[in-house]
Amino acid sequence: MGKTNVFTIVTAVVVQFIVGYLWFGSHLFGSVMGSHAIDFLKLDGISLLLIILSGYGLTYILGMVNKLTGTKDMSTGLKTGLTVGAFALGFPVVLLLDLMGIGKVALLVIFTYLVVITIVTNLVVIKLKHS
Repeated sequence: MGKTNVFTIVTAVVVQFIVGYLWFGSHLFGSVMGSHAIDFLKLDGISLLLIILSGYGLTYILGMVNKLTGTKDMSTGLKTGLTVGAFALGFPVVLLLDLMGIGKVALLVIFTYLVVITIVTNLVVIKLKHS
């Protein structure tokens, strides 16, 4: 990817906020998460910093994966995002959270969130790179 586009990182962070607010808020799966539910309107500084760093890391990693695999269109980007989201992010995080005792339904919600975020971020990376 070489130089990282700041606009791509900002867009990825905004996508994480929107999808996370809808996903973990009271709109979709907030009640499933129980005591682990997230209130995005009351985030502290560390959480915001971690979201920005994860947006940077995810855009950088997906940019490198797209470059190495030659991904240039949205269809292939969807498949790449699904693969990276499931095997590089989703499964390892779910296995670690399972060791911590998080419930099975919450693990499914977290896994699906990570896959959706990776797919959407990869589509954003591809779209903004070619526009």
